[in-house]
Amino acid sequence: MDKTRRNLIKGMLTGGTLLALGVPGMAPAIIVNPVASGSVHPSRLLLGNTPISEVFIKGANAAWAAHTHSQQGLLPIAKLEDILFDNPAGTADLLRQPRPLRWIAITDEAHAAILTELIRNIDGRLLALGFHIYSANDALIPLRHRWTTASPAYSVGEKLATMLIQNQPQFSIVENFLEKPVVRNEDEALPIAGFSAYRSTEQDIRDLHCAGLLPSEANVLIGEKTAHSWQLRSSGTASGGPEVPKLENWVEMTSFALVTTALGINSHQTSCTSRAFVCRSNQRNLHTEVFAGTHFVSFIFDV
Repeated sequence: MDKTRRNLIKGMLTGGTLLALGVPGMAPAIIVNPVASGSVHPSRLLLGNTPISEVFIKGANAAWAAHTHSQQGLLPIAKLEDILFDNPAGTADLLRQPRPLRWIAITDEAHAAILTELIRNIDGRLLALGFHIYSANDALIPLRHRWTTASPAYSVGEKLATMLIQNQPQFSIVENFLEKPVVRNEDEALPIAGFSAYRSTEQDIRDLHCAGLLPSEANVLIGEKTAHSWQLRSSGTASGGPEVPKLENWVEMTSFALVTTALGINSHQTSCTSRAFVCRSNQRNLHTEVFAGTHFVSFIFDV
């Protein structure tokens, strides 16, 4: 097993705990070439052992209908349940389909480590790996997402942030990219609704999008141990957000954003090694916290 894949599996085994502590816990994924914007991939949902599967399906089908104009029915689903533990070979056979498929999967942390190994064994290409948690005991940033992706072409963060900011007063989204795209300068500083955008002045380029707090505060809240110098790039004066169906909670929004990315419907890219969206405001949470304490792992991968 090569070093990159070995580190990925190690990261899977520890990433959930590190995320709960606010510490970056991700290791490199398998790098592949980005897809062309607007191309819709043959895709399927893979649902593991989590209590939020039905809610996740609702957001996924909303994205599928929005981007395929409802002409292809509902997004096909495969349910793992306990087969991943009891019959991993059967799961591998399930993932091998007659034609290339893009899978969007969710699991608990125990199943995630096994699924990662199966993806490796069947020569799958891991495009995005995310940890998601709503910690009821964290009064500052209870809702946290952390992704490692092959490149910004598979970024979920911007799509999700522009939805969450409309009704989630405290959240953070951190993305680490393994490969930077070549982006035109005029595309670099497009404003994102509700956020002020900053870029680090160091050689290791980082982007930080803040709503309701300064970049120095946001840097601490996402678990960064090193202080950075930040340069303002846009003031966050853009209004409005993405046109999406009515979604009831953060799990549905996460699902919608994941499927949108998996289908190849990409927002503008940026050439940075990592970026984060941090929101902390005094507005009232418009959604009930029925999923407080929920945590799960997400995947986008090709087989």
